[in-house]
Amino acid sequence: MSAEGLKVERRDGIIILTLAHPPSNALMPGLRTGLLQVISAPEAWCRGIVLAAEGPNFASHLPLQPDAEEPTLADLCRAVADCPVPVVAVLKGLVVGPGAELALAARARLGAPGLKLAFAEVTLGLCPCGGSTRRLPRLIGAGPALRLLLSGRAVPAAEALALGLIDGITEMAPVAAAVRLAGALAVGDLLRREEPDAVAWATAVAEARGASATQGLAARRIVDCVEAALVLPAENAQEFEAVARSDLEQSEEAIGLCAAARAERRALALPPVLNRLQALSIDRIGLAGLAPDLARIAVVALSRELAVTWSFPDDLARDAGLAAVEAGIEEGRREGRLSADRSHAMRERLLATEVPLTESALPFLVADHPLAPPHEAVQPGAARLVLGGQEGEMGLALSLAGRVCEVTLPPDSLPLARATALAGLRRMGLAPILVGHRPVIGARMADAGRTALAWMVARGVPQRMIAAALAEFGVRLPDPVSVEVPTVLRAMSAGEILNRWLSALVNEGARLIDEGIARRPSDIDHLMVAGYHFPRRRGGPMHQADRRGLMALRRDLRAWGAEAALWSPAPLIDRLIRDGQSLATLDD
Repeated sequence: MSAEGLKVERRDGIIILTLAHPPSNALMPGLRTGLLQVISAPEAWCRGIVLAAEGPNFASHLPLQPDAEEPTLADLCRAVADCPVPVVAVLKGLVVGPGAELALAARARLGAPGLKLAFAEVTLGLCPCGGSTRRLPRLIGAGPALRLLLSGRAVPAAEALALGLIDGITEMAPVAAAVRLAGALAVGDLLRREEPDAVAWATAVAEARGASATQGLAARRIVDCVEAALVLPAENAQEFEAVARSDLEQSEEAIGLCAAARAERRALALPPVLNRLQALSIDRIGLAGLAPDLARIAVVALSRELAVTWSFPDDLARDAGLAAVEAGIEEGRREGRLSADRSHAMRERLLATEVPLTESALPFLVADHPLAPPHEAVQPGAARLVLGGQEGEMGLALSLAGRVCEVTLPPDSLPLARATALAGLRRMGLAPILVGHRPVIGARMADAGRTALAWMVARGVPQRMIAAALAEFGVRLPDPVSVEVPTVLRAMSAGEILNRWLSALVNEGARLIDEGIARRPSDIDHLMVAGYHFPRRRGGPMHQADRRGLMALRRDLRAWGAEAALWSPAPLIDRLIRDGQSLATLDD
């Protein structure tokens, strides 16, 4: 028997419900309906129910849009918790958000060794909606529960077992083990839970409330929900949580965080043809040149246990490059990210040479200058990237923060070479964003923002006023703007300062899209959030433009465009307004 995304099996008086929509096993309305039909009214012969899943994850999908369709997640979790027969969940891989809430409602949980479990709603500016603000404190205590709910961090299997989140770790035949446990629970309560300590619960809430004052609206509402779960009956506590969730879904913080998460998902979703290819194996990369970004790449690669061969043009460049790598390693040691042994191993894996790498058989090579056509000795499918990149080259640009990078993959390059380029970047922990022509989005966006700030300073707007306006938005003034300041200062409202800066960014982003360099507005947003310190809770500059409205944006651009070409409206903005569209429509 099967329903939408659900497989139903009978074994030894136990019903096995298998989520069958891998890899994420999203708990969509159809799947919730199928689960609820079985769980709410199990047949008379049923002694227990096991929840399992196909694929690598139990349920890893974290929704980014409000989902009020019935049955709701709360309805399903309530049915699981109130089921007349014991429900045992078999957890593996990622168990996130709704999946974690469903698992928490079960009578018992068994986890695989690679389990990662997270109540991650707070990372989207939200609170749980399936009853976890009530069930989690009762299971593991209010203090540990609040720490998990307010951080959203993923808990590995061993820690989950120590906390009491799971009741055992199973490496072999986990479903069979769950069937046995469900049968045993049907005979007697082997997992009796102690009643929570009300005083300890109230103390944990008070401590969390003080800490959450600076953590954002979602954190404060989560603390409120956990407190309500202590003093209200279960039904009222669930309603309290539902109201909090509804309120948060309409908050600017949650709207911005969800927009940032959507942009990240789109940007990091690579073409299926490249995902299907088996990239070349990479255990050593090659670097050629003396650009500072090569040192950054070397440190990142070495920290990920890759070996690095760096070809320098001369001894002076060699000394400078090695000193930059050493500085990066020492910074990692000071910050506690690298141990002495690991730092030593990184140094051992770095080979400096003056031999050109143009004929190297290394599968992954990055240079700061155009490369000669590959020699016959070069391995077919090897990736050869150039920092900055010219038209027709595989180009690479690191972001300011270094966590993401821009990559240009010319369509006439070998698919295997493209797949190897992406695999190599991911192997180094750099999330690649595909761009067209040349990887210059970050540089041009950052330059547009600096130019707008410099213009305001040059016109007499005090830097302290600019810094205060940006700080209120969540941005630090990038650098002291070194332009000549006039003797007569000019007053400008915080709103105008912020709108001038944001409008310059959006206008440049629109030009990048028109030029075919940026594929879509959300790619720009993700790059700015992940790579250039744009506040994640604001979603990104292109998202902000849609929130304000393109008509209001164009009005300002037309007024300010008379003062500087920076604000002269990009043609794309006029076209979108003419067609009644928003920037977000270009993301589809």
